[in-house]
Amino acid sequence: MARRSTGFVSKKPHRKSRGGCLTCKRKKVKCDETLPACEYCASRRFKCEYPQDLFSTPKNRSSRSTPSHGSPSLKSNAVCLPNFNNPSFEWLVPSFQTSIGDFTPLDHHLLQYYKANVCHGFVVSGDIIVKKLHRDIVPQLSISHPFLLYALLSIAATHSNLKTPNPELERQSLLYRQKTFKCYQSALENITAENYEAVLVTGTFLLALVQPPVSNKDSEYLDWILALLKLSEGLRVLASLRWGQGIEKLSVYPLVRRELRTLPPPPPSAIVHAEKVGVVAPVGPLGSTPVNPNPAPTYTPTQLPQQTPLFLPPTLMSLLQSVLQSSCLGPLDWHRTTLLPVFHALSPIFISLYYHHLNPDFYVRIFVFTSFLMPEFLQLVKDREPRALVLVAWWFALADLVPKGWWVGDKVANVVGAIGRAVGMGNHELARKAFTGAQVIVDVFEREGSDEAAKSVFEGWHGVDWEEGPGRAAEWEIRQLVDLDGFSMEIVFDIENYGI
Repeated sequence: MARRSTGFVSKKPHRKSRGGCLTCKRKKVKCDETLPACEYCASRRFKCEYPQDLFSTPKNRSSRSTPSHGSPSLKSNAVCLPNFNNPSFEWLVPSFQTSIGDFTPLDHHLLQYYKANVCHGFVVSGDIIVKKLHRDIVPQLSISHPFLLYALLSIAATHSNLKTPNPELERQSLLYRQKTFKCYQSALENITAENYEAVLVTGTFLLALVQPPVSNKDSEYLDWILALLKLSEGLRVLASLRWGQGIEKLSVYPLVRRELRTLPPPPPSAIVHAEKVGVVAPVGPLGSTPVNPNPAPTYTPTQLPQQTPLFLPPTLMSLLQSVLQSSCLGPLDWHRTTLLPVFHALSPIFISLYYHHLNPDFYVRIFVFTSFLMPEFLQLVKDREPRALVLVAWWFALADLVPKGWWVGDKVANVVGAIGRAVGMGNHELARKAFTGAQVIVDVFEREGSDEAAKSVFEGWHGVDWEEGPGRAAEWEIRQLVDLDGFSMEIVFDIENYGI
């Protein structure tokens, strides 16, 4: 009897694949080329990366090594990518099923491009966990959710096209973007426990899919900022579905948390002034206010809700006082209840900047500021109400101090300028004065950089010294540790005395 070999499947002869990951090449083992990580790397917890020039033709590679002569034209900057639909590429990238069907060579290339060149642009906190989420977990999650996968592919194609202009990539990025919004809309109509994390993560990427204007028209910049605020509103609603129901237990929670560290109260001189004029943030449950914005279980037992004086620049403080006094003097201000929460949301941003200067907590607070904006406020922005525009201008000017995402580019100055001209067309003197502070931040940033621009925020504040902030914060944190230790000792004392 002929000997039978079990488990053997004959295969057609094929060309040797050279598309394996860098780790497998270095270890000289066969790579199965699975995305987002091959089986060899995944089983050993190795970092799995694919060569970025995987799809470069010999002509393209040689052209990069040859120095150019003369002044390059715009046309010469365009890169001609190979035809990814050519059958000759099929042996380079093995076909496998994803949420959008079979992965094409271009899809594979763009997902690897996202991991190597794009994902770090979304990490504002510097947290290693957040970096891993964007680089590894999110791409892996996208394999099962088409709206997230299309979003990553669109973002990668757009980024690549900005770096090396290519008409095919530009067309493909628009196609991916259309599919993102179409699939995302369908997912929003049926949010489940299985797709919630992917829906939430996709919401954080939508801002990068709304491209800034290419013209210098003020109306287009005002419309663009309104579109960003509208998308942020959707993310706020999505997060609220689980905010008080264990969202902090989700793997993607680090992408939506609202603060990285608990802040000290404002400096004493600011507290005295704020209490004198009656500008304090209302007390609310943990996790529901800008003062304690993270879910309640993330705080220690000693962190209790308390009334906090607001910490705002003098011009914004004057604008706030005018809003507060309008209910007592003169005609009724119908927008008072809509504007006040936005002042409250800005205050912790200034506190973080004062105590810790340019730091990850400040960056995160800038990013999540829009999650505190209600639909009524967005309507005021749409109607170009002067005070609402000023508050947005301050937020956008402060965002200039954050390492900007590549999709924003240098558009901050254009947005702030457009808002300034819109405010200047009205007759609200306090709003015009308050706006000048935002413009100063942008101007100093362009002349002297982010550090000097951050320092300029606190010029003219009575009793507030920029250099003293970090020292005051360190002293407060030490006192907190002492208080927490005392609280722990009280618990031990109770246990010993009552036999608990």
